[in-house]
Amino acid sequence: MLKSYHLIKASQKTILTHFFFVTLFLVIPTIAFVRMPGESFFALTRVFVQDTTANFVLLCFFYFNYYILIPSFFLSKKYVQYILYIILFLSVALMLPHFVGKFFSNEGANIPPPNIFEHGNAFAHHSPPSILSSVFNEFRRHLSLFFSAIFFSFLLRTREYVAQLKEEKLKAELSSLKAQINPHFLFNTLNSIYALAVKKDDRAADAIIHLSGLMRYVTKEANDYEIPLYKELEYIVNYVELQKARLGNTATIQYNSTGIAGNKLIAPLILITYIENAFKYGINPNIDNCVIDISIVITNTGLSLLVHNKKVLRSNHFTSTGIGMVNTSQRLQHLYAGKHQVQIFEDDDNYSIKLIITLI
Repeated sequence: MLKSYHLIKASQKTILTHFFFVTLFLVIPTIAFVRMPGESFFALTRVFVQDTTANFVLLCFFYFNYYILIPSFFLSKKYVQYILYIILFLSVALMLPHFVGKFFSNEGANIPPPNIFEHGNAFAHHSPPSILSSVFNEFRRHLSLFFSAIFFSFLLRTREYVAQLKEEKLKAELSSLKAQINPHFLFNTLNSIYALAVKKDDRAADAIIHLSGLMRYVTKEANDYEIPLYKELEYIVNYVELQKARLGNTATIQYNSTGIAGNKLIAPLILITYIENAFKYGINPNIDNCVIDISIVITNTGLSLLVHNKKVLRSNHFTSTGIGMVNTSQRLQHLYAGKHQVQIFEDDDNYSIKLIITLI
């Protein structure tokens, strides 16, 4: 199973985002902690231990809220249970730091932060604040951090949820693409193979091989967001050869591919919609001058696909295959944003479309 570049990139962003918030909640408050003049940076005073413990508790709550509370309770609309857990963690965040701080020195516990606007010594003697005032100030600070943890955990979970919806949409589109071979095409292909077999034509065996390769690719190999380019090209060859077998001499079908696929990767079934579109609008079994030209040029940085067909009157029984040009355009925008171009050339008798994709 090949990993999609987009999935790897999203995973890297998630790791960096989490690293940022861990630093924000734990490391920065520790470094920025105000200490007495001459006091060692590593001195474990009660105030320092209480603040560090509170930050650690809030960090634990952040991830508990992110991974468990939001998906299990809030998104499941279990609001009462969610609020109870919030209150429980808030109580722990307020009480646990004081409990842990009792085991450390009380030095500096009641010294307020220096006032840089005050004349004289910034650490001049101050009367100790009242217990009620200290509790209120600490409660206010922890409460602001606590709700910040709630806010940022919701923010990250929302971003992840939106990304998950996009991935599910891509999976749904890929499933639709894999179901693109409609019964009309299969029935006509099997009838063509049967006719070749009755005539003992050697092309019958080749047609069966092409059909087998096409079905194997759709059902087994096109399961990742990116697959080897050469497999996609093999699929197109099988599809074109089956169309040739089905249509016989009623259409002139040209397919040409130049360049080396190498180890390039591409989203599966991203090219076939444009080729199917040519057979949809350029083929009518009742008309003999149908023309379809397909050209693929592979370069060092990507590929270009040029599909041309002469416009013909469509037969009434022809049904569309594929997910359609609109959905394919949306899929390209998501997978190859800024890395693809689509050009359309059209007149009364001809229709051509050119797709250029960067694959590095």
